[in-house]
Amino acid sequence: MNTRLRYALIALTIGMSSDLSIGQDFQKTLSSVNPEEIKATMTFLADDLLEGRQPGTRGFAIASKYVETQFMALGLLPGVNGNTYVQKVPLRKGVIDASRSSLSLIINGKTETLTLGKEFLLSPYFLQSESAVKASLVFAGFGVSAPELGYDDYKSIDVKGKIIVILNGAPTTFPSNERAYFSSASKLATAIKRGAVGIISISPPTDIRTSWDASVRRTRQGAFKWLNAQGEPVNSNDELKAVINFNPAFAEKLFSNSGKNIQTIYDNAKANVVQSFALQADAQIVVKTIHSFVESSNLIGVLPGSDPVLKNEFVVYAAHLDHFGIGTPVKGDSIYNGAHDDASGVSILLSIVRAFRSMASAPSRSVIFAVVTGEENGLLGSDYFINNCTVNSNNVVANLSIDMPFFFHPVLDIVPYGAQHSSLSVQVDKAAAMLNLKISPDPFPEQVVFIRSDHYSFIKKGIPSLFIKSGFMTVKEDLQDRPKTDIGWRSTVYHTPQDDMSQSFDFNGAATHAKVSFLIGYFVCNAPARPAWNPGDFFGGKFGTK
Repeated sequence: MNTRLRYALIALTIGMSSDLSIGQDFQKTLSSVNPEEIKATMTFLADDLLEGRQPGTRGFAIASKYVETQFMALGLLPGVNGNTYVQKVPLRKGVIDASRSSLSLIINGKTETLTLGKEFLLSPYFLQSESAVKASLVFAGFGVSAPELGYDDYKSIDVKGKIIVILNGAPTTFPSNERAYFSSASKLATAIKRGAVGIISISPPTDIRTSWDASVRRTRQGAFKWLNAQGEPVNSNDELKAVINFNPAFAEKLFSNSGKNIQTIYDNAKANVVQSFALQADAQIVVKTIHSFVESSNLIGVLPGSDPVLKNEFVVYAAHLDHFGIGTPVKGDSIYNGAHDDASGVSILLSIVRAFRSMASAPSRSVIFAVVTGEENGLLGSDYFINNCTVNSNNVVANLSIDMPFFFHPVLDIVPYGAQHSSLSVQVDKAAAMLNLKISPDPFPEQVVFIRSDHYSFIKKGIPSLFIKSGFMTVKEDLQDRPKTDIGWRSTVYHTPQDDMSQSFDFNGAATHAKVSFLIGYFVCNAPARPAWNPGDFFGGKFGTK
C-alpha cells in the first residue's frame, strides 16, 4: 500500500479532518519546534551545578523548580488540587550497611564467607533495618513461569522455603515485549507465590545490559521505595528476606556441589531448555539496611481539552527528572549528569508543551504533562502518580513516555515500543507517515527495553502506552556502524558521569522526537474513541481493564 493511500485510510479511521487549515496549523506547529530550545534546556538540567538531580537533593530541587516555572510560563494549569504543580512523593531510601551484611555458602559442612562488592551485591530490605535467612539453594532456570507461552521453570521443582538461584532474562522464543515482562520484577512476584524466601540472580554472558562495575557503583548509592498513606514502603517484596545480584565471574561457586557445569547451564539457557535442580548447598544471608526518609516530587501540568465531554479524558506525557546524583568517580568525574538520561526527555516534553500551545485551538481531550521522580530506582514517580492519580485514573486513556530516545544521528526511523499491543498503532502510523519516518522492530530484544521506562507504570494499570526510540537507519554520509555504536554507548556511557553535554547529539533528531510524540498525542486526543487493547493481546489480558 502506498503512503498516500495508507495516510487516507488512517485519517478516516481516527476521524481526523482533512481540512486544509488543519494541515496549515500542523505545518506551522511542526516548524516551530526548535532544536536549540531542546539543547538549551538539556544544557541547564545536565549542568554540574545540579549535581546529578538525585531525589531529595538540592540539585533535584533546583531542576524541579526550573521545570515548574516553565509550566507556569507555558500556561499549563496546576495539576494537583487545582492550585499547585507539585505532587509530593514520599520515599524511603535504603543503603546496605556493608560492614554488618554478609553472604555465606555452606557446602558439605564447610562455610565460605563471600566478599560483598566483589562476589555479590545485596538489595536493601525496606520493611525493617535487618533481615536474615538460612535456607537451601535451588536452581530455577530463568525463574519464569509462563504456561501461556509453553514454558515453566517451576514445573518440576518445589522452592517453598528455599533460596532460588536464577538467570537474568527470559527465553528468546518469547516475543520481544513478553520477554521483557518475564525478565522484570514479575520474577519476584512468581518466586513469592511459589514460597521462595530469597533470590540470587546471575547475568548470563548474553546479558550485556550493564557491567559488574556499573552495578557496584549503582548499588552503593542505595535504592528507594515510595511510601503509602500509612508510611509503608510499596512493592517492597517483604517475603523475600534477601535479594542478591551475584557476580557471574564467580557463579561456579554456587554450582560447585551440584554436578552441573556452569557453561552447560548457560548453553541450555541460550537454547531455551527448561532446567531446575537442587544445588546441594545452603546459604546464610544477613541484610542490614540503613533507612532514611526522602521527600521528592512529581510535577503535574494540565492543558484542558476543548470538547465538553472528551475534556474529562486525559492523555499523559511523562519524562523523568531524576538521575544518580554524585557517586563513585569514573574517569575522574563523580557527577552523574544524566544528559541523555533523561534531561533530554524533559527538554523534549517541554517542546511538546510549546507545540500544543501553538495550535489555534486545544485538542478535544485534555493533556497531562508529568515530570516524574525516581525512574532510575524502579519507575517510582510514575508508579506513584498513577496509583495516586490527580484525576480519575479510569479517565487516563493513554501514555507517551520520553526517556533517552537516542538522537546521536539523524532520526529516520522509530521503534514504537507498545504500538503492536493496542490501537495506538493507528496514531503511530499516521504520525510517522506525516514525518516520512519508517517504523522498525525492536533491534535488541535482549535489552528488555519495554519494561525499563515510565510507560510501564501505566501499562501495569491497564492503560495503552508508548515508548518511542530511534531505530538504526542513517544517512549515507554517516559512516559509523550505528547498531554497534548505540549498543557501545549503553555499555560505556549509560549511567556514568560521561553522560553529559559533551556528547555529539543531533538536536534536529531531538526535534524529530518532539514532533512525532506531539503528533501521536494530538491524534489520540482528537480520536472519537479512546485507545483500546488489541483483541487477545498479552498485556491487555494481563492488565487491561479499559
